[in-house]
Amino acid sequence: MAHLLGSQSCMDSLRKDLTDLQGAIVDVFSRAGPVRFPSWKFPDRVACDLDMVALLEHYDHVPGDPEFTQLSHAVLLELVIDRLLLLLQSCTSYLENLSSEQTVPATRAVGPCMSVGLTVRRFWNSLLRLRMIYQQAAPQKRVNQGENLTSKPTAKGEPARSPELVTAKFLKPPSPTPRLSQTCQEPESLPIRVFPQCPASTAKNSRSIHSQTVETALVPCDACTSVQSSLREVGKAVISLCQSQNLPSSLGQFQQLVRDSMGLRPLPAATMGHWAAEQSKDLTRLTKHMGALTQLVGPLRAQLEEAEGQKEGLQKQVGQLEQALQQEQGERQRQADEATQQLAEWECHRQQLLTETSDLKTKVATLEGELKQQQEAMQALETKARQFQEEAERRAEAERQVQQLEDQVQLLAGRLDGASQQIRWASTELDKEKARVDSMVRHQESLQSKQRALLQQLDNLDQEREELRGSLDEAEAQRAQVEEQLQSLQSEREQGQSQLLAQQELLQSLQQENQGLEQATTDLRLTISELERELTELRERERLLVAFPDLHRPIEAQIPSSSNVTDDMERQIQANDIRIQVLQEENGRLQSMLSKIREVAQQGSLKLIPQDQLWAPPSKGIQGTVPPAQAQNASPGLLGRRHLPSSRTASVGRTLPCQLRESPPQQSCGRPGRSSLEDMTHSTNCAQNPIRALARLRRRLSPGQSQASPAYQPQERPM
Repeated sequence: MAHLLGSQSCMDSLRKDLTDLQGAIVDVFSRAGPVRFPSWKFPDRVACDLDMVALLEHYDHVPGDPEFTQLSHAVLLELVIDRLLLLLQSCTSYLENLSSEQTVPATRAVGPCMSVGLTVRRFWNSLLRLRMIYQQAAPQKRVNQGENLTSKPTAKGEPARSPELVTAKFLKPPSPTPRLSQTCQEPESLPIRVFPQCPASTAKNSRSIHSQTVETALVPCDACTSVQSSLREVGKAVISLCQSQNLPSSLGQFQQLVRDSMGLRPLPAATMGHWAAEQSKDLTRLTKHMGALTQLVGPLRAQLEEAEGQKEGLQKQVGQLEQALQQEQGERQRQADEATQQLAEWECHRQQLLTETSDLKTKVATLEGELKQQQEAMQALETKARQFQEEAERRAEAERQVQQLEDQVQLLAGRLDGASQQIRWASTELDKEKARVDSMVRHQESLQSKQRALLQQLDNLDQEREELRGSLDEAEAQRAQVEEQLQSLQSEREQGQSQLLAQQELLQSLQQENQGLEQATTDLRLTISELERELTELRERERLLVAFPDLHRPIEAQIPSSSNVTDDMERQIQANDIRIQVLQEENGRLQSMLSKIREVAQQGSLKLIPQDQLWAPPSKGIQGTVPPAQAQNASPGLLGRRHLPSSRTASVGRTLPCQLRESPPQQSCGRPGRSSLEDMTHSTNCAQNPIRALARLRRRLSPGQSQASPAYQPQERPM
């Protein structure tokens, strides 16, 4: 059963059961009067005073709250138990009333709290007692039935007896006679005394006497009927008043239960008492509601008085406004008279306006053609803007490539020339873009001049339209048509202005992007030139350090030695290792170059120059004079220490590529002047940057590799 806890169908069934039980309880109360016992569910309250309608409204199925729904299910089950106990208690009281022959039950105090078992046992004992009384009264019943057969039949219009009165008559024992033997009486084993008689003595010493008693009264008096009808009317008025005030009515629920159980029959005294109690509850509820309404009405009355005061002030303001309105109406009348006079004057100029209207139509046609041309120009500008955007993307891609080349400058010196070539290409492209932008600017200036002329014409038309506005408002259909045409022309002019503003904004954005690209290109050029200069200085310093280690000793090495000789010697060994490593790398490069030179010499495409000619002074006819840059770059120690073999070998190794580079022009005899100039340029470049001369020699010795990667072939920069 746990899975059924909170089920809506089960809860609806329990609610119907509770309604039926309450109806049965009300029916029993109407016959036996209300019994006052503590409630089984609520021990601190009387069971008959529970408001079942409010409880059923509160404990209901709530779809969104399963916990409260399960609690409501459990409470409904407990209320079923409570109503069943109350029904058993009221039935027990009814049986006791029948046994004691009490037609109108006496008022009872609140009884003790009884358990379920005790209540059931009392009800069962009452049933057994009723059975014994019925068995004892059976002979008297048969005698009464015989007398009824001989008596006069009941009148035709007499109403039938109620089952309560018939049962009470059957259970009423015969009156004892003076000659009744005391020994024939039954012991007082039951709470109700019964006097059974022997059949012989009953038939001998008793007789039937027809008399009118309370039990045999079949028709209620007229006073009771009128009182109950008036009570029903009052109840209807109370219920309707509660419904009009949106208040719950206990009397309405009770009246429905009474109507379902008893119909339109006269109500007993207990039911009338319960009716009065429910009606008192409704009246109390109405009294409280009226008190709350009175509390609400008080502030509302104060607000009403305040609103009346505001109303008087507003009325004064309305009077002032009416006076102002009258003055304004007089002013309007005067203006209307003036407008009538102006209308007469405008009527005179009507024919002139018609002629001007035809001229305006022709002007509008011409302006429409110019606007179409402007739209076509705008479309062309949009296409050019898209082209500019594509060019900007390509330039951004070139900038990313330049950034990558900048990161690799310190690792690969050969790619630096390629980056320079790309930068030159970018500069040429930038110059082209500048030329394009200049042409666009000139084109834009021409468009602006046309636009200014168009705006001037539109302003003239606008002024004319302002002059004709008053006449066009009150003119006939032709004047209205002219006004509509002017409005459409103004809207087209505004569209042209908005399109022109959009073009100007687009041009400004393109100019800003172009300036940004120029600035970025300038920064890249400065950065690359700075890096080239630093790289040249570092290579020259490295060459001098290797060639002349004694003259170019670092500043740190000239610091006086510390007191620890071992540490000084270790540092000196580390420095010597570094120098040896640098010299080994230089020897490896020279050896690889020498092997390639020998291979080329064996093939016959390279002319070797003797060593004595390398140190000989240059001739005037072929090599020319030594450039001053080479004399400036020569170290002062080179002249004083030329006899050293290491210095001489290094000088030979550095001069050899330059001389080998110059040998092919010497063989050509067709252009001697150009060969002399190239020799001088190459000698100057070799003296300034021997590393670059070696790189050019490598590219010349490996033609296949240079052709395979043409993108990285550097071009000579003018020094």
